[in-house]
Amino acid sequence: MSERAATGRHILVLNRFDRSVGCDYTAYIDHGTDRVAYLCSAAGADGVDAAAAETVAVVDDLADRPAVAELARGIVDRHGPLDRVVALFERDLEVAADLRELLGVPGPRPDDVARVRDKVTMKQLVAAAGLRVPRFVDADDPAQVRRFAAEVGFPVVLKPRDGSGSQGICLVNSPASLEETLAAPLPNHVCEEYVSGPMYQVDGVIQDGRVRVLRAFRLLNTCLDYALGDSFGSVAADDPELERRLTGYSEVALTALGVRSSVFHLEVFAVDPTGPGEYDGLVFLEVAARAGGAELPHIWRDVYGLDLLEVATRLTLGESPDLTPPDPAGEAGGYLLIPEPPVRPCRVLSTRSLLAEVPEMYAEVLPEVGAILNGTGGAKETGGRYRFRAGSGRRIEEAIGRVLAEYRLDWEPVEDRPVVRVAGRAQSVARP
Repeated sequence: MSERAATGRHILVLNRFDRSVGCDYTAYIDHGTDRVAYLCSAAGADGVDAAAAETVAVVDDLADRPAVAELARGIVDRHGPLDRVVALFERDLEVAADLRELLGVPGPRPDDVARVRDKVTMKQLVAAAGLRVPRFVDADDPAQVRRFAAEVGFPVVLKPRDGSGSQGICLVNSPASLEETLAAPLPNHVCEEYVSGPMYQVDGVIQDGRVRVLRAFRLLNTCLDYALGDSFGSVAADDPELERRLTGYSEVALTALGVRSSVFHLEVFAVDPTGPGEYDGLVFLEVAARAGGAELPHIWRDVYGLDLLEVATRLTLGESPDLTPPDPAGEAGGYLLIPEPPVRPCRVLSTRSLLAEVPEMYAEVLPEVGAILNGTGGAKETGGRYRFRAGSGRRIEEAIGRVLAEYRLDWEPVEDRPVVRVAGRAQSVARP
């Protein structure tokens, strides 16, 4: 065994991020000291440095747990026992937990991850800690869902218990639409009351049970709106007092879920208080033990000088990362996503860059002319992605309004032709 193998850790990384995410494992882990094996999706293989790796294994679907387990066993058989398993994407947290249990590796186990993935378990634990949550019911029984909707009133929200990225969410506005939705089985779903009020994305870092870093972003609409075809904007909250409250609130929620050291992404509503308690005006929606998605990793790196993907990696490895909280008086960040056109598949004919016209915008990602958009892009392959920085969230909100007013993407439907994505990356331009 080499000196490197004898002294360094043996680390397995599950990765589905391509290079566009900016996740740099070679900066997060000393590949000269540690032996780092990668188990990747096809896209994720493009996002790692194969030359620095001990080995890179590719699987068709990282959610295929038997296939992932077989490849992981092969890595152990060839290269020795693992010391850590790292996973940064939300759906991979469960796979990583399974591997830790299977291979005897320290770190979160399936029961630990279930508390931050299963929306029913999550809300039960948070409610038991005294925080307000939306009323909800397991959706496996249609009769129970009908009774629940009659009790709380429409609209109601149906969503997968372990979903992410607003995938599979239904907003049901009437008894008739509820019957249409219930016509098909809804296994592993939850039905929740619809909460009306300003919604915030809260990104932060908790270490040893104390929130060390936190920033709140006010949503100009919601992830559900985006899933239904509207634009999605998120701007830094110009409210230090709210962030102070959210720091304590996050500690209560995460402690209830057994999360002591992790990057986290919390979604919460601010509504009229129901009582005198400090947190009575906050309604918990859900939390994830990972960095926020969409443009948030870029915003945190570019505007706030902190790579949350690096922090998450180091915490998983049992390290103590350098954490400098954002300056409350410093710059604010924000982003905008514009969904794909309403008729899909469609071909992009032309786009309009607005980078030179909106000073607060510092980067934009537009689909290539000729690209085929088929409605599966989520928060990555969109009609346009924009990042902003300014002295306040208010200025960013105004800048987002200008982009929405001037945005243009010309397209044509693709009819009776197979959907084939044009080779090449989206155009990504940044202001120097």
